[in-house]
This record gives sequence, structure tokens and C-alpha cells, in this order.
Amino acid sequence: MNIEKVINSLKSNGFTEYEAKIYLSLLKESPSNGNMIANSSGVPGPKVYESLRKMQEKGYIFLVASGEKKSSKRYTPLPYKDLLQSLEKDFSENLSLLDTTLEDISKKSRHDWTELFHIEGYTTSMDVVKSEIGNASSEVLISCWSEELGQLFPHLSLAHERGVKIVSLIFDKTQKKIPWRNFHHNDHLEEALTQRHSGELNIVIDQSKVIVFDANDKQPNAVVSSHKAMVATTRKYIRHDIYVNRIMNDMKEPLVELYGQKFEGLIDDF
Repeated sequence: MNIEKVINSLKSNGFTEYEAKIYLSLLKESPSNGNMIANSSGVPGPKVYESLRKMQEKGYIFLVASGEKKSSKRYTPLPYKDLLQSLEKDFSENLSLLDTTLEDISKKSRHDWTELFHIEGYTTSMDVVKSEIGNASSEVLISCWSEELGQLFPHLSLAHERGVKIVSLIFDKTQKKIPWRNFHHNDHLEEALTQRHSGELNIVIDQSKVIVFDANDKQPNAVVSSHKAMVATTRKYIRHDIYVNRIMNDMKEPLVELYGQKFEGLIDDF
């Protein structure tokens, strides 16, 4: 039996260390007087009577014999099953109080704030993206390269399986069989893509949170925000990118004739 763990457990439920030692001492042998308790518990004599008084007030122990001298008083513990029931009741009541009070405080708090924070590092940024995908409940809209898609694929697949609507745009080619709605950039734009979208990842979660990730080799970093304007702008950016590339793929010949073999008349216009 690990007495220290039991003492720590009692302490986490409102006992002081002296009270926990005295209670365990009385469980072993009771009724006991102060001197007996001091000897068996290891609690210093002067602290025993102070602790016994407080434990009586808390209902942890009871006085079973009394007299004028402290040494004639004997104490017995609250049966441990009754103690556990009492602690469980107090715990439930505290949780209920917290639930009600925190909800009330939350309702009175400002809801017009928006989070915005910056993350440094490739792995840390990707971990945040994975976590947010795991929290998605309705929609994930994402544009990225196949390198990042490969890392996010298991998380996106799980979200897809639980009914989250996923739409993706991949900047380059991927060999993966993607079960959700997926689009890819036009092959004619490879050079422009490399120059303008290198290391880019944009993701919008549930139309309420956006992560813009620059995964370049030098200083990978990401910005996470729930600002409505940033969410709406990023969502529109991904959707419009999909629209443009669908048109380019579907209307390739007339567009090549109009803008050039690599759409340079369009891409390099400004």
C-alpha cells in the first residue's frame, strides 16, 4: 500500500497533510486520544489538537468520549465509505456550480473579439493545422501542395468519414486517390505557381477559422485567425482560385489563343 499516494489523494480532496495522517491513523485504531494519535500518525503533538478541532468542524471525525483533560477525549473517524460519498457529493456540487457560474460569466463576456496569433516553425504550424482539421464539424476548404497534402491526408480522411464537407485545391500533381471534391491548378501555370505560390497553404475551418501557412525553407510560419474578414477573404481566395482553374482547364484552347501558351498575357499583365 502506498500511503503517500493515499495522503496526496486526500489532500487533493480538501484534507491538509496533518488531517490526512490523523484520519488514516484513526482508521487503523479508534477511538484514540490525542497522545495515541500523535504517536501513530507522526503528527507533532501541538498540531494534533488543532487539526482534530478543524476535522471535527469538517465532519471528518467525531468525539466519542470527553472530559476536562484533552488526553481523556477520544476520537473516531467518519467511516471511509461515508467520507467517499461526501467527497463525491461535494465534487459534483462544485462541478455543477462551476458549470452554472462559468456559463453565466461566458454569456456576459464580449463575443466580438477575434483571435489572431502567429506560429513559428514548420512542424508546429502543421500540428496546428492537423489539430484544427480534427476539430472541424462542418467544412474544410484548403489549398496546398502535394507535400503538405500527404501529411494532412489521414486527418482530412477522418474528417471526411465523419461527414465534414471537404474541398481541396492542389497546386501540383498528386498520386493519391482523393475521395472528396478536389481540384488542381492548370499545368500551364507551373512556372507561375512555383514563383507565386511556393510553400503556400491556406485552410478555412467551418467558415469560422483560417490558417495561412508559409512553408518556405527559411522561416516557415503561420497565422491563425477567427477574424470574420480574414476568414471570408481567404475562403473567397480559395474558391476563386478553383473557379479560375476550372475555367482554364475547360476552356484551354481559346484561352491559349487569347493569352498565350502559358497564359503569359494574363499572368504577367500585372
